[in-house]
Order: sequence, then structure tokens, then C-alpha cells
Amino acid sequence: MNLKDQLSAKQAELVELKSAIEAGDAEAIEKADAIATECESLKESIAKAEKAASMIASLGNSEQKSAKADTTAKSLGEFAAKSLDFAGMRAGYAKSAGTAYGFKAATSAHTAPVIEQLDRRVIDGIRRTEIRGLFGAETISGNSLKYFVLGAAEGAPAVTAENAQKPQFHIPYTPKTASLEKVAGWYYETDELIEDAEFLKSSIDARGLYELDKAIETELMTVLLATSGVQTLAPAGSAIAADDVFKAIMNVKAASDYEADAIIINPTDYQTIRLAKDGGTTGQYYGGGCFYGPYGNGAVATQPGLWGLNTIVSNAVATGTVLVGAFKQGASVITKANEGARVEVVMGDHDDRTSNRVTVIVEERLALAVRVPAAFVKIA
Repeated sequence: MNLKDQLSAKQAELVELKSAIEAGDAEAIEKADAIATECESLKESIAKAEKAASMIASLGNSEQKSAKADTTAKSLGEFAAKSLDFAGMRAGYAKSAGTAYGFKAATSAHTAPVIEQLDRRVIDGIRRTEIRGLFGAETISGNSLKYFVLGAAEGAPAVTAENAQKPQFHIPYTPKTASLEKVAGWYYETDELIEDAEFLKSSIDARGLYELDKAIETELMTVLLATSGVQTLAPAGSAIAADDVFKAIMNVKAASDYEADAIIINPTDYQTIRLAKDGGTTGQYYGGGCFYGPYGNGAVATQPGLWGLNTIVSNAVATGTVLVGAFKQGASVITKANEGARVEVVMGDHDDRTSNRVTVIVEERLALAVRVPAAFVKIA
């Protein structure tokens, strides 16, 4: 008989003694007192047992959580190393193993662990997302997105006198369609890749995805700079100067009423601005020299931002071109819901086997929707 059953039996005995106790039977009262003491002891034992059971259950949950955490990949390379099944490739009856869009292992029958994504702009902590992270991020269920680009307002609301005609105003719009495009590439790797999880992880993250992200950022800049309605500004001198960048910041505000939040500049142009000096006899660097900050004040900053804005120094824009914009509000990177980058490891023809190599394919589908072209200024 378990503790709860014992308690129920003792409580039943007390009920049977009720009449005798009410009649003042001394023997019944003494017996009831002993039974009540036993009941209290049983209740304490039951409470201790329930507490122990709860602790055991919580330990089990912690173990489950730890096991789950252990299977969570922090990068696509790690996910591939943990989840892809290369048994068929080793045996020679399968030619490839890859992740499906959304990071589910296509070659595994079970549900594979999902890469932890706290922010959709950043697929994982290793990927290059300097420029991509500047834009807004949206997902769609289809393969294209129709959106509208607003033009300059014609007319405006105004103070209207009693019985006077209210002024008309109109905001024209132009429909645009952003279709998902695939950015992809492949490279050869030694077939030892499929035997060594750490090798696979580093190859995908440090080589495959790094090069894919460089291509994606270049494509984003190509699309944006070619968008109709993006403002242009010619530099005042023979080279782009800090004054030109500030003028572009103000042009963003004047044309769109948005605040510029970032600058993208080529390393050569950034170097020209960064190494600029005053015309004094001491030849002080405006941005600080190699040992001190500007004019000997504060610590040196290797790549300080221009005019306090987030400044990305990148080859994604050509020399002689600087892009200033309100990136978060002006444009969005569009991806398909539950999709991300995809990686596939392929064992191809006879030459691959005799050369001890595999082909690694990396790809991603996305589009750029420039909703407010006037929120960007191209200095060129």
C-alpha cells in the first residue's frame, strides 16, 4: 500500500470513531489522537516524495535541454558537419549530400536540428553581413514581391479659410516587382572533407559562404546603384572628400526626410579621406595619426566612421564611388520564408574519384526592394 492509500485508510478510521468521540469515549479519543499523529506523519512523507519526484523530473528536463543545445548548430558549416549523411557517397551509391533551403538535411529521414536564428539579417555568426545587415529584412511566401515607389508629392495640405476650397494634393506611385534571384557558385575540395567534420565546417564557413556573401553584397550594390531615382552628387574636387560625404548626408534628409544611417566607401577613397592632413606646419591628420587621435587627443581609431555614421569600407563599390543612405528605411533585402543559404557536397564523374575531390556548391535566393530611391545618394 502506497503512502496516499495509507493516509486514506487512517482518515477512514477517524471517521468511524467520530460517534464515539462525540459521546466522550476516552478510549476512542486516545485512539483518534494516535491516528491523527500518524496522518500528519504520512502527509509529511507524501510531501517529501512529491518534492523528490519534481526534482528528478526537472533534472530530466535539463538533460533534454542540454542534449538539444548540443545539437544546435551555430553556423551552416557546423550544421552540415553534424547533419549531412555521407555514408552513401563513401559507399559509392550516392553522388551528393546537401542541406535543403531552410537548413533541413535533405539526406536524413529524421528532422534535423535547426540553426538558431535570432535575427533574419544574419544567418549565423560567421557569415559576412557588413552591407546586407544595413538594409531592412523581409520575407515572402512566393518568388516575387510587388511594391510601390512613392514619388514627390504634388500639392500639399494648407490652411483653409471658412467656405474656401480645400487644396488638392496627390502622391504619385510607381509599381515595381522584385523577383528572387539566385546567387551561387562552386569550388573543388579534397574528398577528405566528407571524413573530417571540422574540415567540412571550416571549408563551408571560411571559404564557401565567405565568397558567396562577397558576391551577394556586390550584387546588392549593383542593383541599388542602378536603381532609377537614386540621387547623384559630383564631388567638388578631383577626389571625393569628407565635405562631399556631408553634403550627401544632407541631400538624403532634404529629399526623403530620412536620416542617413550608413556610408559605403571603397578602400582607396577611404584611404584618401583618412590620411587627409591640415595645412599647418605640423601636418596633423584630421582623423588622428598612427599613435594618437586627432591633434593628439584620445586613442587612435584605425577606421573611424565618417561624420559619426556607420562606415563600411568595402570593394563592393568601385573606386571613385561612395554611397550614402538611409538603408534601414530606404530598402529591404527580400528572402523567401524559411529559406537561407544552401550547401551541397557532390561527388561527380570518374575524374572526381580518381582525383580524390568533391565539389562544394553554395547558393542563396534573395532580392533587393528599393522602396525610397531618394533615400540614397551616389557620389561619383
